Amino acid sequence: MAAGGPTVPAGGGRGRRSGDEGGKGGLRTALSGLTTRGRSFLAAGVAAAVCAYVLGQADLLRVGLLLAVLPLVCVAVLYRTRYRVAGSRRLAPSRAATGSEARVHLRLDNVSRLPTGLLMLQDRVPYVLGPRPRFILDRVEAGGRREVSYRVRSDLRGRYPLGPLQLRLTDPFGMCELTRAFSAYDTLTVIPRVEALPPCG
Repeated sequence: MAAGGPTVPAGGGRGRRSGDEGGKGGLRTALSGLTTRGRSFLAAGVAAAVCAYVLGQADLLRVGLLLAVLPLVCVAVLYRTRYRVAGSRRLAPSRAATGSEARVHLRLDNVSRLPTGLLMLQDRVPYVLGPRPRFILDRVEAGGRREVSYRVRSDLRGRYPLGPLQLRLTDPFGMCELTRAFSAYDTLTVIPRVEALPPCG
């Protein structure tokens, strides 16, 4: 099932653009995505700038400003960058017997004119089917695609939702991470295993 082309990092959803969040709300979300490294740089920069002001050290002030500005620049660049990506999922088979495996194929298409940065692709999977799969995708060129797959298996019959796909974007310095999700999902149906009966008579 295809999950149409949302704008990333601003949002996800099949055939839906949710990227036009309010400016303040979207920027607040981007700031909340600062990693431990980004927060450390920001805190160190602010502390260095305060010490430089108190001690009257111009060189230390410049270092502090550099440390504080770098994570903020990374947040601004990641927030303003818009990738259009389309994700799809295919089950083979979509109906599996208990105890047997099914393979899930994921495809990510970059339909924008810009190459992406480093992406982490994650699919939501019920715990009875196995661990949640995660994939690191290197730079996807404009118009390019990446395909990955994983296996699921259940000893319990039932209908299990797979998805939605989640994308995590990060800047080259690891200062900021943003996670956005598609809204489409698929269903894996696990049926009882059919046992052949011995011939009668």
